[in-house]
Amino acid sequence: MSSIPVYRLYGEKNPGSGEFWLHCETLFSRSSLHRFEIDLHFHENFLQILYITEGQGDAMLNGRSFSITPPSIVVVPAGFVHGFRFSRTIKGMIATVLPAALPLAARAGLKQAFPLPLMMPVGDKNDDREIAAVMERIAEEYAGTQPDRNALLEAYLATIALLLSRRASANSPPAKPVAVAEDRRMEKLLALIAAHFRDHQTASFYAREMGLSATHLNRIIKAGTGLSLQHVIAKKQLETAQQELIFSHSSIQAIALNLGFADPAYFTRFFTRQTGLTPKAWRVAERRKLQDLNERSQAEVSAAGVSE
Repeated sequence: MSSIPVYRLYGEKNPGSGEFWLHCETLFSRSSLHRFEIDLHFHENFLQILYITEGQGDAMLNGRSFSITPPSIVVVPAGFVHGFRFSRTIKGMIATVLPAALPLAARAGLKQAFPLPLMMPVGDKNDDREIAAVMERIAEEYAGTQPDRNALLEAYLATIALLLSRRASANSPPAKPVAVAEDRRMEKLLALIAAHFRDHQTASFYAREMGLSATHLNRIIKAGTGLSLQHVIAKKQLETAQQELIFSHSSIQAIALNLGFADPAYFTRFFTRQTGLTPKAWRVAERRKLQDLNERSQAEVSAAGVSE
């Protein structure tokens, strides 16, 4: 693995785009810079979704070669070696996503459905049509500057993650009954957390609601997410706090109270422990990143218009 390069975006050892949780571009724009040959590489922290609508080529995924037959979707989880050879007629898009930015249910679905890179045809079934439509909406929204752009992108990415997970699971061998039962329990637990994370309930509350022992409950959530129950609840609280800090004008005290923190100072300590920044400092930094991202997107759209 050490001889294979690692990138955030292919070919950019020191990307000028700064930190990002999502990057979206056409397959032609990136591959044409490299004579349509994307050599073997991997992304340490980023998941990639390729939506290929036209053209031909080959995909090398985790040591195996696949012929590309559009329309198709390729999902490459973080850490897996991959490369592509495209024809000059290639059309489609690629989304590079930081999984940690996705909602917990979407991350859990992707982790379970895509233990390895996978290529799937996109057909005429309802879910397939929806996958194609959402991928196109992601590309359009990413290139635009409309209000609520980032909130919509997050929602679209959560949708595509869950649709792809369902699609991949449908093509997998039938699951064992025990595995199906565990999955349903995991879904129920995540729903309970979503409903009660503002209440700061104890592990015994969730165990009682699930009809399980606290030990069994922790085993289920550890297997599904790799985290303990308390860590999952904390992540949900943090994700919600971050969304409200970016996309609302509420005061930090109001956000803390809305999340069930009676003491705003305790909320500040919680947030700082999780992110390394106070809520105020994090809000300022993230809003600056969003402003820079919008400015770059506008510049890219303008440049694309000139080149056409």
